[in-house]
Parts: sequence; structure tokens; C-alpha cells
Amino acid sequence: MRARWLLNLLLLLLVVGLVALAYLRPGLDEPLSPATLSQALPEQAQRVQIERPGRETISFVRRKSGWQLTAPINLPANPFRIEPLLQLRRAESHSSFPAVESALSQYELSSPQVWLSIDDERYAFGAVEPLNGYRYVLQDQTVHLLSDRVQHYLLMSPYDFVALALLLPQSELVEVRFEHRVVSDELTLAAWGEAHARRVSRYEVSESDVESLTLTLSDGSALLLDILLREPEFILGVRERGVRYHFTEEEGEHLLAVIEGDDA
Repeated sequence: MRARWLLNLLLLLLVVGLVALAYLRPGLDEPLSPATLSQALPEQAQRVQIERPGRETISFVRRKSGWQLTAPINLPANPFRIEPLLQLRRAESHSSFPAVESALSQYELSSPQVWLSIDDERYAFGAVEPLNGYRYVLQDQTVHLLSDRVQHYLLMSPYDFVALALLLPQSELVEVRFEHRVVSDELTLAAWGEAHARRVSRYEVSESDVESLTLTLSDGSALLLDILLREPEFILGVRERGVRYHFTEEEGEHLLAVIEGDDA
């Protein structure tokens, strides 16, 4: 009986010891963090560039007021379009292997169709592997297989990266001039001052005989807008920027109605 009691005590002490070991050294059973492409954080990025053979290079720089497109046009950028590019730094590498020059062509990386630079980091984008749909990405002589979440943005037009706000940051609207009306009531200024388009495109209209309106800002400058289309969508062109702002037909009706003072 005594021997059995001693055996049970030893087993209990062994169990207690194992529990204590697991508690004091929890890292032994924790999985390793997945490998990411960069040690730098997305929010640390200051410069971004997209290069595509045969197409315009798109460049961005971070300023105090936010991201700015610097090439091929110079306008505030849409941060929601740049953020997915920056998140490449935190992308998980599902698999990787050393880049061998003679084998890069099979991954479409010998002459990449897209290069993305984030500060001093440079990434080349190749083909998609058929099994899991991962994208081959070359960085620092290593080929990584990544979830294909960035390619769509890399193929966009420069105008897809333009900020959707009609007025530039820190601009203060003081009056709207349209059809010999000068309007400066609070409702009108709020509607036009906060107007955000659904998308932006290149200004390609050559006709000069279009309706126009003028937004006057507190610094004395003025923004001339051409009403290029009212339906089935409302399009405003800004020639000095070389862009068109696309709104829904209903949004356009509201913007014009507040000028006329009959908005419901």
C-alpha cells in the first residue's frame, strides 16, 4: 500500500513539473511568425513608384498633407489606392527560393511587366502559379510566392490614383458662380466644398462650348469647372488639372439644385 502511495505521489509531482515547465516556457509550443517581405512598416514609406514597360511611370511622394501624385500628373493622391501597395511589405511569403537567372523566364520574371518600388525596396511581379493562384514576386535575388492582392492596383491608370475630392486639401470655398448667379449660402458651400467623385479620368474633351461654373476660394484663387455631361452620369472637367470628375446623375442634380436654392 505504501509503495503504491509513493508511486502516485511521484506521478503527481511529475505532472506538476510538466505543467510548470509549459507555463514558464510558453514559447516552445508557439508557431513561428510567417515570413514577410520587409522589416519596414507600411506607414514608414515615403516614396512609391510603379514602372510598366511601354506605359507611363506612376510616382507618389508622402507629404505633410498626405500622398501626392508627382508623375505623370501632379495632383493629390487617393490614399485608399496606395495603401494596398504599402501592405506588400507585410505580405506573407508562402514559399521562396533563390532566383536563378536562367530559370526566371518560366516565372515571367526575366523581363517583368511590372516593377513596384517602395523607398529603397524593389519588387518585380511575374506569373501566377496554377496550383494555389500565388503570384511570383522577385525581391533581392529571391523569388517569393504571394497571395495575388496587389496586381490589380499595379495595372491601374494614373488617373485611378487621383484623390476623389473636388477641392484640394485645406481649400476653403467662399462662393459659387453659375449662370450669372453668385451663391454663398452655407448649404451650397458645404455641398460643393465636400463633393467627392466616384472616379477620376483624363480630360479629353476638346469642345470649348460647354457650361461652366466657378468655385472661388478664400485665398482669392478660382477653380473653373466645365459641366461635360449631366446624364446618365454627371461629369465635371477641370482643364487646368487635365482631369474629369465622375459623379452619379443624382449627385449632379443635387449639386446644381443647391445653387438654384430648390434642393429638397
